[in-house]
Amino acid sequence: MEITVIIKSLNEQENIARAIESALKAIKGLKGEVVLADSLSIDNTISIAKKYPIRIVQLINPRDRSCGIGAQLGYLHSRGKYVYILDGDMKLDKNFLIEGIKILKLEKDLA
Repeated sequence: MEITVIIKSLNEQENIARAIESALKAIKGLKGEVVLADSLSIDNTISIAKKYPIRIVQLINPRDRSCGIGAQLGYLHSRGKYVYILDGDMKLDKNFLIEGIKILKLEKDLA
């Protein structure tokens, strides 16, 4: 697996479809995956996300919610050599990952 896009979410029903669709477009042509790392949304975020070919992981305890927990949760379930973290209310440009991976492969000092 070359790239994992981790989408962090908490109650993003208004935005999650756009975020997931943009991530799926961005990994097209790459050996990639999309992982939704959810902090126990209580809206329709998960039911919307289940319509897409992605992996969904969730916290077990709502007391574990924190600024960095979504990234950590997604990372624990990622299989990619490279990881990109996207907030659930953002949209990923379809060419960003392809260009970014090219640069990372050329410039070995970048992380």
